[in-house]
Amino acid sequence: MDFQRFITQLKITINKDLPGEESHQKMRVIYDQSIELPFSKINSTPAAVLILLYLADNEIYFFLTKRTDELKHHKGQISLPGGTQEGNEKLIDTALRETQEEIGINKTSISIIGTITPLFVPVTGFMIYPFIGYSLNKLDPKPDPVEVATIFSVNISDLLNKENRTTEQRNIRGYDVQVPYFKLNDYQVWGATSMILSEFRDLIKSINEK
Repeated sequence: MDFQRFITQLKITINKDLPGEESHQKMRVIYDQSIELPFSKINSTPAAVLILLYLADNEIYFFLTKRTDELKHHKGQISLPGGTQEGNEKLIDTALRETQEEIGINKTSISIIGTITPLFVPVTGFMIYPFIGYSLNKLDPKPDPVEVATIFSVNISDLLNKENRTTEQRNIRGYDVQVPYFKLNDYQVWGATSMILSEFRDLIKSINEK
């Protein structure tokens, strides 16, 4: 795939109507009974994540991380690089700063394409703003040992592969739930990360259909 053409098409696509909620719903955890979640959008905490695209062996990849068990939120889960907004910084700067801190990619080597649909997470109270960026450099990620247990790269063709999406029954905090997830590099990617990637996946599909 021509990387520069893909980036150009992605820039055009994300400035049109985004699939947003429709894409998110495909990967939303479904509870078998009605529950009251602790947070609302009114008192949400802003956070930002980054889908960082890069080219290797003529294939397009992005990074995911497995969080350590030392963290307060989403410990041990698979996430995009990112974190909570600090002070008065812009959310785009949050995404770049957190990416540099978590996976050691210098923010000056990253170009931002744009942002996709924000996602509210009622379990933790975060309003997550996903950004898409890319780098033309050869990247050598280094995990922050406090926050990141491991870093792995995902080929976008694996995200597009319908065989890598499935659903299973789980019990979470005493509730029976249906959990959709992507199977990527032998990791189960579910929850907020999978919902964000679901919209990214739909955007890629729309580009490929042109």
